[in-house]
Amino acid sequence: MSTPEEAEQQAARDAERRRSAGGYGGVGRSGKLDESIVHGAPSRELLAEWAVIEIDRDEVIYSTRRGGAPITFFKRLLARLLRQYFIELEARQTRFNIAVLERLEQVEQQAAHGAGGAQPDGGRQAPHRESP
Repeated sequence: MSTPEEAEQQAARDAERRRSAGGYGGVGRSGKLDESIVHGAPSRELLAEWAVIEIDRDEVIYSTRRGGAPITFFKRLLARLLRQYFIELEARQTRFNIAVLERLEQVEQQAAHGAGGAQPDGGRQAPHRESP
């Protein structure tokens, strides 16, 4: 390959070959969304699954370059050195996602019960903070 156009054509051929072999499981031939959410909102179980962040570093840390083994080794070394920070970030994001999911469920329940005039926090007042 010597031009970007040739590289683009090769990538399109490779992607089509991979699609026909069953690759790209969550994306259909036309690039549509996963079947689990095509016909409306995703289920609560699917949302709960998506809310929990779990990263398999062996699956996401790699290099596609020719001779990429040293690069992959270096990336995995960095990930190991920064593991404590990654775990903390994952935990915080998971807690936030689950809290948002719970809050969404509360709002849906309030809407279903016709609680139009109810306060979103169940009647509790938020603590007043003074400006510095």
